[in-house]
Amino acid sequence: MTPITPAKELIAHLTIDDMLELNTFLVGRIKAKQNEEGRRMKRQLFVGSKVSFRDNDGRMAEGKVTKIMRKFAKVDTGDTIWRVPLNRLNKETA
Repeated sequence: MTPITPAKELIAHLTIDDMLELNTFLVGRIKAKQNEEGRRMKRQLFVGSKVSFRDNDGRMAEGKVTKIMRKFAKVDTGDTIWRVPLNRLNKETA
């Protein structure tokens, strides 16, 4: 049994208002984690960094960072220049 199973059983008994409150809490936590990951990645990146990410079809794409913005980076994969959220990037090691 995973730790999620008991939580699912408890959630099944919540009222709609309680579920909406829980949803607001969870969405806030998810956004905070994503922002934290984005800030961590931004500190590691510079123009020319080699990175990888999953494209819209779920395939792994690799390229070089051409521009770093507040929450996104432009990544040149050779075929296309992608605008990728910072928290979705993986920095390639030398």
